Amino acid sequence: MAQKVNGEPLPATSSAASEKLWNSNYCMAMTSNFLLFFAFYILTPLLPIYLDAQFAADKHMMGFVLSGYVVACLLVRPFSGFIVDSFDRRKVLLCCFFFFFICFLGYVGAGTLMLFAIIRTIHGLPFGAVTVANSTVAIDSLPSRHRSVGIGYYGLSNNLAMAFAPSVGIWIYSATGNFEVLFWLAFVMAMAGFVCVYLIRLPARAAVRNRQPLSLDRFFLTRAWLMAVNITFFALCWGIMSN
Repeated sequence: MAQKVNGEPLPATSSAASEKLWNSNYCMAMTSNFLLFFAFYILTPLLPIYLDAQFAADKHMMGFVLSGYVVACLLVRPFSGFIVDSFDRRKVLLCCFFFFFICFLGYVGAGTLMLFAIIRTIHGLPFGAVTVANSTVAIDSLPSRHRSVGIGYYGLSNNLAMAFAPSVGIWIYSATGNFEVLFWLAFVMAMAGFVCVYLIRLPARAAVRNRQPLSLDRFFLTRAWLMAVNITFFALCWGIMSN
């Protein structure tokens, strides 16, 4: 039976192309992930400087404001997987990515520290959802025989953004001394990622019949607690050293 995209049959050449590691859907998902994290990391080292210069925030207030993003991201992630599995993955990804890049405009218009803190916290919600949805779409785009290699390359897009974006942000700020330039650049990069997501065409998924009742295991995979603890210690070390 021929695969379908948005209800239309896929041509034979498209089905064959989907068996390649570097198929168009995977490349778009990987590029959008790079742009997502580039937009995030280009601001990360400079936001404390911005809060000090713009709002005269002390160190405790900086920590409070900036931690809201991570807390919101953490809270939404357990539910993101359920949403991605329950609804059309491409549409979920598009909606979340749209709200992610739109939130950058809020930084430009935030005139008070309280408003900036609210926008920053809200911004963490779509970021947490996008990272889950985009990685799921990337995995769906990979043929099973290339899945392990493809996941490795996909993770590399995060690392590349982490390596280059902070340096680019610091260089631009040193050259211009203008934070709005950075906010607009992050907005453009995130919007470019949204365009990449829009270009993804996934095969239609069969409707799920006889859905299982909701349970805690749908949100928190209890048998994965040991791996979760392991990753927590790793992230704790990274968080301490990066701040």
